[in-house]
Amino acid sequence: MPRKRKEDVDREMADGKLQKPQQRNAANARERSRMRVLSKAFTRLKTTLPWVPPDTKLSKLDTLRLASSYIAHLKQILDHEESMHAAGFIHPLNL
Repeated sequence: MPRKRKEDVDREMADGKLQKPQQRNAANARERSRMRVLSKAFTRLKTTLPWVPPDTKLSKLDTLRLASSYIAHLKQILDHEESMHAAGFIHPLNL
């Protein structure tokens, strides 16, 4: 561990309190909380994807790629239905 500069030691010892470790601990707690929220969001997104078994381990990048692909697939279905509707086709469930 590198030596501390005099200014850092003075700042830490101001009023007999250790300022820097408290700030670092608070920053670490915020980062852990942020990562927990992000991980929960990715887990929820993964469970929403229809083609992924629940016990599959996916990276965050793979989850985003699959979600993007699924959104493109849904958009393609909607676009196809709109073109069929414009051509006068009525879906059997709507009869």
